Amino acid sequence: MDEGKNTHEELFWIKDENRSTNRKDIRWFEEMLTFDTLREAEEWVMSDAYNKIGGDQFDGYWTGDPKLAFALVYNLTRLKTLGDASFNDIYADEENREGQTIFKVWVS
Repeated sequence: MDEGKNTHEELFWIKDENRSTNRKDIRWFEEMLTFDTLREAEEWVMSDAYNKIGGDQFDGYWTGDPKLAFALVYNLTRLKTLGDASFNDIYADEENREGQTIFKVWVS
C-alpha cells in the first residue's frame, strides 16, 4: 500500500486551528443518550445520526457518550473511504461544558 494514500490524516482532523467548532454555520444534532456497549452505540448511530449528518439536515453531531462519537467517526470514515460521501472532510473535537465532556463530530 502506498504510504501517502488513505491515511487517517486525509479523512480525519483533530484540533486544527482552521477547523473550529465555534463556526456559526454548523448545524448541530445534539444527542445526550449513553449506551453500555460500543455495539449498541453503533446501532443507534447507524439508525439515526449517520443518516442526518452530511445531508440536508445537520453538519455536526455532539454527544456526551464517547462511544457514539467513535461509532459515528468510524462509519463516516468508512463511507468516505468507499467514495460514497457527500462531504469532503471529517472533523472531531471535545470540549468541557459545565464539568461534562462533550464529543463533537462534524463534516464539511
